[in-house]
Amino acid sequence: MNFFAQQAASSVAETPPTEFLANLSVGMIGFIALVLSLVRFALLNPLSKRPTTNFARSIAEFCESILVALVLVFLLLRPFFLQAFFIPSQSMESTLLGHSAGVDGYTDTVNDHIFVNKLIFRYSNPQHKDIIVFRAPKDADGESKRQGLPQVENVLIKRVIGIPGDTIQVREVEVKEGGEKKTIKVVFRNGERLTEPYTKEPMDGSGQPPFAGNTPLTLAPDQYFVMGDNRNNSNDSRFWGVVTRDRVIGKASLIFMPFNRMGIIR
Repeated sequence: MNFFAQQAASSVAETPPTEFLANLSVGMIGFIALVLSLVRFALLNPLSKRPTTNFARSIAEFCESILVALVLVFLLLRPFFLQAFFIPSQSMESTLLGHSAGVDGYTDTVNDHIFVNKLIFRYSNPQHKDIIVFRAPKDADGESKRQGLPQVENVLIKRVIGIPGDTIQVREVEVKEGGEKKTIKVVFRNGERLTEPYTKEPMDGSGQPPFAGNTPLTLAPDQYFVMGDNRNNSNDSRFWGVVTRDRVIGKASLIFMPFNRMGIIR
Protein backbone atom coordinates (compact mmCIF):
# COMPACT_ATOMS: atom_id res chain seq x y z
CA MET A 1 0.00 0.00 0.00
CA ASN A 2 1.33 3.43 -0.89
CA PHE A 3 2.36 5.42 2.19
CA PHE A 4 0.15 8.38 1.33
CA ALA A 5 -2.87 6.10 1.10
CA GLN A 6 -2.22 4.37 4.41
CA GLN A 7 -4.50 4.66 7.38
CA ALA A 8 -3.34 7.34 9.79
CA ALA A 9 -4.61 5.40 12.79
CA SER A 10 -1.48 3.37 13.52
CA SER A 11 -1.28 4.65 17.07
CA VAL A 12 -2.22 3.32 20.46
CA ALA A 13 -4.54 5.08 22.86
CA GLU A 14 -5.42 5.06 26.53
CA THR A 15 -8.08 2.48 27.28
CA PRO A 16 -11.40 4.29 26.56
CA PRO A 17 -13.11 3.94 29.97
CA THR A 18 -10.14 5.58 31.70
CA GLU A 19 -9.01 8.02 29.02
CA PHE A 20 -10.18 11.10 30.97
CA LEU A 21 -8.75 9.87 34.25
CA ALA A 22 -5.47 8.88 32.60
CA ASN A 23 -4.93 12.46 31.46
CA LEU A 24 -5.48 14.05 34.86
CA SER A 25 -2.57 16.22 35.94
CA VAL A 26 -0.65 15.70 39.15
CA GLY A 27 -2.14 18.96 40.43
CA MET A 28 -5.69 17.74 39.79
CA ILE A 29 -4.93 14.41 41.47
CA GLY A 30 -3.62 16.34 44.48
CA PHE A 31 -6.77 18.47 44.58
CA ILE A 32 -9.04 15.41 44.44
CA ALA A 33 -6.99 13.74 47.17
CA LEU A 34 -7.34 16.86 49.35
CA VAL A 35 -11.12 16.94 48.87
CA LEU A 36 -11.44 13.24 49.72
CA SER A 37 -9.28 13.73 52.82
CA LEU A 38 -11.44 16.65 54.01
CA VAL A 39 -14.64 14.69 53.41
CA ARG A 40 -13.25 11.73 55.34
CA PHE A 41 -12.16 13.98 58.21
CA ALA A 42 -15.54 15.70 58.33
CA LEU A 43 -17.36 12.37 58.49
CA LEU A 44 -15.07 10.89 61.16
CA ASN A 45 -14.26 14.14 62.99
CA PRO A 46 -12.93 13.04 66.40
CA LEU A 47 -13.63 16.53 67.80
CA SER A 48 -17.34 16.19 67.15
CA LYS A 49 -19.51 15.13 70.10
CA ARG A 50 -22.09 13.53 67.81
CA PRO A 51 -21.75 9.76 67.30
CA THR A 52 -20.64 8.60 63.85
CA THR A 53 -23.38 6.76 61.96
CA ASN A 54 -22.76 3.56 60.04
CA PHE A 55 -23.61 5.39 56.82
CA ALA A 56 -21.05 8.15 57.51
CA ARG A 57 -18.44 5.55 58.43
CA SER A 58 -19.10 3.67 55.15
CA ILE A 59 -18.75 6.85 53.09
CA ALA A 60 -15.52 7.71 54.93
CA GLU A 61 -14.09 4.25 54.25
CA PHE A 62 -15.04 4.58 50.59
CA CYS A 63 -13.24 7.95 50.38
CA GLU A 64 -10.20 6.40 52.04
CA SER A 65 -10.17 3.55 49.49
CA ILE A 66 -10.39 5.97 46.57
CA LEU A 67 -7.63 8.09 48.11
CA VAL A 68 -5.28 5.11 48.41
CA ALA A 69 -6.11 4.00 44.85
CA LEU A 70 -5.40 7.48 43.46
CA VAL A 71 -2.00 7.61 45.10
CA LEU A 72 -1.03 4.09 44.03
CA VAL A 73 -2.29 4.30 40.45
CA PHE A 74 -1.64 7.89 39.43
CA LEU A 75 1.39 8.83 41.51
CA LEU A 76 3.21 5.49 41.58
CA LEU A 77 1.96 2.76 39.23
CA ARG A 78 1.15 4.77 36.09
CA PRO A 79 4.19 7.11 36.02
CA PHE A 80 6.77 4.44 36.80
CA PHE A 81 5.50 0.90 36.26
CA LEU A 82 2.50 0.07 34.09
CA GLN A 83 0.06 1.72 31.70
CA ALA A 84 -2.95 0.38 29.79
CA PHE A 85 -3.53 1.09 26.10
CA PHE A 86 -5.78 -0.24 23.37
CA ILE A 87 -4.98 -0.94 19.71
CA PRO A 88 -7.16 1.09 17.31
CA SER A 89 -5.58 0.12 13.98
CA GLN A 90 -4.32 -2.77 11.87
CA SER A 91 -0.67 -1.72 11.79
CA MET A 92 0.53 -4.46 14.17
CA GLU A 93 -1.62 -7.33 12.92
CA SER A 94 -1.54 -10.23 13.20
CA THR A 95 0.40 -9.87 16.48
CA LEU A 96 -1.91 -7.20 17.92
CA LEU A 97 -5.42 -6.83 16.55
CA GLY A 98 -7.17 -3.54 15.87
CA HIS A 99 -9.86 -3.82 13.22
CA SER A 100 -13.58 -3.20 12.71
CA ALA A 101 -16.29 -5.35 11.19
CA GLY A 102 -16.98 -4.45 7.58
CA VAL A 103 -13.55 -2.90 7.01
CA ASP A 104 -11.03 -4.66 4.74
CA GLY A 105 -13.13 -7.81 4.75
CA TYR A 106 -13.25 -8.32 8.53
CA THR A 107 -16.47 -9.77 9.94
CA ASP A 108 -15.71 -8.91 13.57
CA THR A 109 -14.43 -5.99 15.62
CA VAL A 110 -11.39 -6.62 17.80
CA ASN A 111 -9.27 -4.05 19.63
CA ASP A 112 -6.62 -5.62 21.83
CA HIS A 113 -6.14 -3.97 25.22
CA ILE A 114 -2.57 -4.20 26.43
CA PHE A 115 -0.38 -3.43 29.41
CA VAL A 116 2.85 -1.55 28.70
CA ASN A 117 5.79 -2.11 31.03
CA LYS A 118 7.27 1.34 31.72
CA LEU A 119 9.82 0.15 34.28
CA ILE A 120 11.86 -2.21 32.08
CA PHE A 121 13.53 0.54 30.05
CA ARG A 122 14.62 2.42 33.15
CA TYR A 123 17.40 -0.16 33.59
CA SER A 124 17.75 -1.55 30.05
CA ASN A 125 17.38 -0.55 26.39
CA PRO A 126 15.00 -1.83 23.67
CA GLN A 127 16.27 -4.90 21.83
CA HIS A 128 15.57 -6.49 18.45
CA LYS A 129 11.95 -7.73 18.13
CA ASP A 130 10.71 -5.81 21.18
CA ILE A 131 7.31 -4.20 20.61
CA ILE A 132 7.54 -0.69 22.02
CA VAL A 133 5.24 2.25 22.64
CA PHE A 134 6.75 5.65 21.95
CA ARG A 135 6.06 9.32 21.22
CA ALA A 136 6.49 9.64 17.49
CA PRO A 137 8.00 12.78 15.94
CA LYS A 138 5.59 15.23 14.31
CA ASP A 139 6.70 14.06 10.85
CA ALA A 140 4.90 10.78 11.56
CA ASP A 141 1.52 12.53 11.68
CA GLY A 142 0.65 12.11 8.01
CA GLU A 143 -3.10 12.45 8.57
CA SER A 144 -2.86 16.01 9.90
CA LYS A 145 -0.49 16.92 7.09
CA ARG A 146 -2.92 15.65 4.47
CA GLN A 147 -5.70 17.71 6.05
CA GLY A 148 -3.57 20.83 6.19
CA LEU A 149 -3.54 20.81 10.01
CA PRO A 150 -0.56 21.28 12.36
CA GLN A 151 1.22 17.96 12.86
CA VAL A 152 1.31 16.56 16.39
CA GLU A 153 3.29 13.94 18.30
CA ASN A 154 1.14 10.81 18.44
CA VAL A 155 1.82 7.76 20.58
CA LEU A 156 2.57 4.77 18.32
CA ILE A 157 3.34 1.10 18.78
CA LYS A 158 5.83 -0.76 16.56
CA ARG A 159 8.39 -3.55 16.60
CA VAL A 160 12.10 -2.76 16.99
CA ILE A 161 13.94 -3.82 13.83
CA GLY A 162 17.19 -1.92 14.30
CA ILE A 163 19.07 -0.79 17.42
CA PRO A 164 22.01 1.64 17.75
CA GLY A 165 24.90 0.66 15.49
CA ASP A 166 22.77 -1.42 13.09
CA THR A 167 22.61 -0.72 9.37
CA ILE A 168 19.10 -1.24 7.98
CA GLN A 169 18.02 -1.48 4.36
CA VAL A 170 14.74 -2.47 2.73
CA ARG A 171 15.56 -4.19 -0.56
CA GLU A 172 13.53 -5.54 -3.44
CA VAL A 173 13.94 -9.24 -4.19
CA GLU A 174 12.30 -11.64 -6.62
CA VAL A 175 10.46 -14.70 -5.34
CA LYS A 176 8.45 -17.43 -7.03
CA GLU A 177 4.79 -17.67 -6.12
CA GLY A 178 2.50 -20.13 -7.89
CA GLY A 179 5.11 -20.67 -10.57
CA GLU A 180 5.35 -16.94 -11.30
CA LYS A 181 8.02 -14.44 -10.32
CA LYS A 182 6.99 -11.70 -7.95
CA THR A 183 8.88 -8.72 -6.51
CA ILE A 184 8.62 -8.13 -2.77
CA LYS A 185 10.57 -6.09 -0.23
CA VAL A 186 12.59 -7.63 2.58
CA VAL A 187 14.59 -6.15 5.45
CA PHE A 188 18.35 -6.54 5.67
CA ARG A 189 20.15 -5.81 8.94
CA ASN A 190 23.91 -5.48 8.83
CA GLY A 191 23.88 -7.13 5.41
CA GLU A 192 21.83 -10.17 6.46
CA ARG A 193 18.25 -10.80 5.39
CA LEU A 194 15.89 -11.02 8.35
CA THR A 195 13.56 -13.93 8.93
CA GLU A 196 10.34 -12.38 10.24
CA PRO A 197 7.61 -14.92 11.01
CA TYR A 198 5.61 -12.28 12.89
CA THR A 199 4.74 -10.23 9.78
CA LYS A 200 1.22 -10.51 8.38
CA GLU A 201 2.28 -10.73 4.73
CA PRO A 202 5.24 -9.89 2.47
CA MET A 203 5.93 -6.22 1.83
CA ASP A 204 4.61 -4.77 -1.42
CA GLY A 205 7.44 -4.63 -3.93
CA SER A 206 6.48 -1.40 -5.72
CA GLY A 207 8.67 1.65 -5.03
CA GLN A 208 11.16 2.30 -2.25
CA PRO A 209 10.53 4.10 1.07
CA PRO A 210 12.28 7.40 1.88
CA PHE A 211 14.30 5.91 4.77
CA ALA A 212 16.47 2.77 4.57
CA GLY A 213 15.33 2.18 1.00
CA ASN A 214 17.75 2.82 -1.82
CA THR A 215 20.34 4.02 0.71
CA PRO A 216 21.23 1.91 3.79
CA LEU A 217 20.58 3.66 7.11
CA THR A 218 23.11 3.32 9.95
CA LEU A 219 21.63 4.08 13.36
CA ALA A 220 23.31 6.50 15.76
CA PRO A 221 23.87 5.63 19.47
CA ASP A 222 20.38 6.75 20.54
CA GLN A 223 18.38 5.74 17.45
CA TYR A 224 15.96 2.87 16.77
CA PHE A 225 14.34 1.72 13.53
CA VAL A 226 10.78 0.47 14.06
CA MET A 227 8.22 -1.16 11.78
CA GLY A 228 4.68 -2.50 12.04
CA ASP A 229 4.06 -6.23 11.64
CA ASN A 230 1.41 -5.42 9.04
CA ARG A 231 4.02 -3.98 6.68
CA ASN A 232 1.60 -2.97 3.93
CA ASN A 233 -0.57 -0.99 6.34
CA SER A 234 1.88 0.60 8.74
CA ASN A 235 3.14 4.16 9.10
CA ASP A 236 6.63 3.53 10.49
CA SER A 237 10.35 4.37 10.31
CA ARG A 238 10.45 3.65 6.59
CA PHE A 239 8.45 6.82 5.98
CA TRP A 240 9.37 9.29 8.72
CA GLY A 241 12.69 8.14 10.18
CA VAL A 242 14.08 6.86 13.45
CA VAL A 243 12.85 6.87 17.04
CA THR A 244 15.25 8.35 19.58
CA ARG A 245 15.76 6.67 22.95
CA ASP A 246 14.20 9.54 24.92
CA ARG A 247 10.87 9.01 23.12
CA VAL A 248 10.41 5.40 24.21
CA ILE A 249 7.63 4.97 26.78
CA GLY A 250 7.72 1.25 27.44
CA LYS A 251 7.47 -2.32 26.19
CA ALA A 252 4.16 -3.93 25.23
CA SER A 253 4.02 -6.93 27.54
CA LEU A 254 0.54 -8.39 27.95
CA ILE A 255 -2.84 -8.54 26.21
CA PHE A 256 -5.51 -8.42 28.93
CA MET A 257 -8.63 -7.98 26.76
CA PRO A 258 -10.48 -9.53 25.02
CA PHE A 259 -10.21 -12.49 27.36
CA ASN A 260 -9.89 -15.05 24.58
CA ARG A 261 -6.69 -13.32 23.44
CA MET A 262 -5.16 -12.83 26.88
CA GLY A 263 -1.45 -13.64 26.92
CA ILE A 264 2.16 -12.51 26.77
CA ILE A 265 3.08 -10.34 23.74
CA ARG A 266 5.96 -11.66 21.66
